[in-house]
Amino acid sequence: VHEFLEKTVGKPMVDDVLDDGRKFYKWRNQPFIPVEFSVAAYRFGHSQVRPSYRSNFGPTPADVNSQVFKLIFKDSLPDGPDPNDLRGGKRAPTRFIDWQTFFDFGDGNVRPNKKIDTKLSTVLFDLPGFAPGDVQSLAQRNLLRHLTFGLPSGQSAAKAMKLPILDAVHLNDLKPLNLHDRTPLWFYILREAGVEEDGKQLGPVGGRIVAEVFIGLLQGDALSYLKQDPGWTPTLPSAAANTFEMTDLLRFAGVVAPL
Repeated sequence: VHEFLEKTVGKPMVDDVLDDGRKFYKWRNQPFIPVEFSVAAYRFGHSQVRPSYRSNFGPTPADVNSQVFKLIFKDSLPDGPDPNDLRGGKRAPTRFIDWQTFFDFGDGNVRPNKKIDTKLSTVLFDLPGFAPGDVQSLAQRNLLRHLTFGLPSGQSAAKAMKLPILDAVHLNDLKPLNLHDRTPLWFYILREAGVEEDGKQLGPVGGRIVAEVFIGLLQGDALSYLKQDPGWTPTLPSAAANTFEMTDLLRFAGVVAPL
């Protein structure tokens, strides 16, 4: 809540939902995951995926040639005990993760994700594991889900939530498809983040949906800390006083290898 969610939607949004309550995400008997979240808003991470990652620094971290870079996945690569991509189910020295690439330990090694916008990495247009003739583009699959689940357009969602509607000038590229004024919610949320927040976090519509569902699910869980003890803070050791971040948890778990 106070690290990942704040970085995703902004601290003011998190504080607003915690302090002033949820405005849109409600339930009668028990919490549920709304399709606006699962099929659209929480798919924002697809735009942040890089085509390849440095999985670890190898036996000689100071030597850039020792560092291990792999594509996320590529079906055409030969399978084996250590394929040259990051598909799972394999165990080899090059497949262990050095977390310094993915979290900021203050050593200059972190590599941030791509921005939240409407630009997807090329590898996501050729997903592995599908039969010939199946839709292999992640973007296409997301847009088909929008139709299958009957989601509202981004403009309709913004209007219903009484939030600013993205100016049509920012959607001119969709005019040939006649989607500039009835934009699929997933695409709208990505474009909104890129325009309103320079891709650094979600915008008003996407951020509100993600924040309310995340916090609402915790508030609706009788065993969650927000229900049991909303003022609880972690008691494990941390690098800085009065904070506890993912880097602290990884250090405590003993999985951060020295470089």
